[in-house]
Amino acid sequence: MELYLIRHGESESNYDGTHSGWSPVNLTEKGRRQALCAGQLVSGLDFDRIYVSDVRRAQQTARIVFPNAPFVFSSLIRELDNTAMRGKTKEDMLALFPDLYPACRAAFDYAPLGMDCESGCHLRARAGEFLTSVAREENVRCAAVCHAGFIKACAAWVLSTPTHVPPLRVDNASVCILAFRDGRWHIRAWNITADIPE
Repeated sequence: MELYLIRHGESESNYDGTHSGWSPVNLTEKGRRQALCAGQLVSGLDFDRIYVSDVRRAQQTARIVFPNAPFVFSSLIRELDNTAMRGKTKEDMLALFPDLYPACRAAFDYAPLGMDCESGCHLRARAGEFLTSVAREENVRCAAVCHAGFIKACAAWVLSTPTHVPPLRVDNASVCILAFRDGRWHIRAWNITADIPE
C-alpha cells in the first residue's frame, strides 16, 4: 500500500515567518495556487481514504487538492504543537531565549522552553501511531494532507531516527510517498513539487 503525505500550501504564518502550531491561520493566495498544483500532482490517482489534519490550513489545502472527496479528519496528523509561540518570529524567540531557542529550533523540540509546547519525541510517537493504524487497513492508496513537521516525523519513525535527523526538506504543497511492504514502511519518494504559476 502507498501513503501520499501532502503538506499544506503556504499559510499566512509561513509568509510572515511566525510560529503558528495548531492556530487557525489561513492559506495565502500563493498557498491556494500551490494547493492547485499539488492537486495536479495526484490527479488521476484513486485514493481509498484521505486523511486531513483538523488544523485550518490543512483543511483548506485538502478542499483544493481533493474538491469532491470525503475526508477523515485526524488530530494525530497535526503539526508540532508550539501554539504558545503563535505570532512570534525567530527574532522574537531569540530575544526571549537567546541560548536555548537555537538548540530547540535545531532539534525541532520546543518543550525545553517551558511554554507548554509539544516535544519532538511526542510528535514522532504520533507519527508512529498514525502509520501503524494505516498499515492495518486493507487500502491500496491513501493520502494525508498535513504539515511539514508531521511529515518529517513520519520519516524519522520509518528511519528510526530522532525527528530532526536527517534534516529533510518538505516544501509547501509538496508530496512525499511512503510504501508499506514486507511488514514495514519505506520511503518511496520525497518532496515532489510542481512549478507554481505566478
